[in-house]
Amino acid sequence: MTRKKVNFFYLIGFVIVLGMKFFYSRADSNDLEWILAPTAWWVRILGGIPFENEPEIGYVNHAFRFIIAPSCSGVQFMLITAATLIFSFVQQMKTLRKGFCWIATSLGLSYLLTVFVNGIRITTAIYLPICLEKSGVLNGWLTPERLHTLIGIVIYFTSLCVIYLMTGFIFRKLGQGGFPSPAKPHRGIIGKYVPPLFWYFFIAVGLPFLNQAFRGNGEKFGEYTLLITGGCFSIVFLFYLISSIVQKRFSR
Repeated sequence: MTRKKVNFFYLIGFVIVLGMKFFYSRADSNDLEWILAPTAWWVRILGGIPFENEPEIGYVNHAFRFIIAPSCSGVQFMLITAATLIFSFVQQMKTLRKGFCWIATSLGLSYLLTVFVNGIRITTAIYLPICLEKSGVLNGWLTPERLHTLIGIVIYFTSLCVIYLMTGFIFRKLGQGGFPSPAKPHRGIIGKYVPPLFWYFFIAVGLPFLNQAFRGNGEKFGEYTLLITGGCFSIVFLFYLISSIVQKRFSR
């Protein structure tokens, strides 16, 4: 595919991401029923935690005092995943038709994966604090609010990296059969994870910063940014260690 066509698909992807972000920023629980309902169902399957739909609020479990509200819907992760898939692999499509198909596939996969991953995150966010509270860990710096944020960062970003790596692996395998070949592999500890890192930071931190979401609560936004930075780079380093160990074992 020519550079001009690739840029055309980049523009489409950018418009989709910004459009969905704009919609999400103004959506209530009724507007997000398409993702809240399956997420609540999946959490019930995973953890045996039933939720009731309360209009204008979301899905509520009174026993655990937990609400799957718009802010907990996972739409932001869906945007990050869609952007990572579209911008990382659409240039490998050889025709316009395949390019449009990949964008549609990326959006569909992002939705399904978001429901799956967010269900795991919510189940963990409900049960883990209970376990840690009994052990007395939730004292001092590690507050329930910070733990909730860290659970989201760890599960979301780890899942994003796995999705990105698995998609690249599939493309490499398909490339041997006449499908688009993958781009040249990145080098270094951070280089291999630049796409998921960039899109996670851009959508989770960059866009809120540009919209001045930190106004009136700059300290909390700064702490959130530091948690994301520390969490994401720690996960990247962990992936690097694991891959290095695996490569050494298989190279013997």
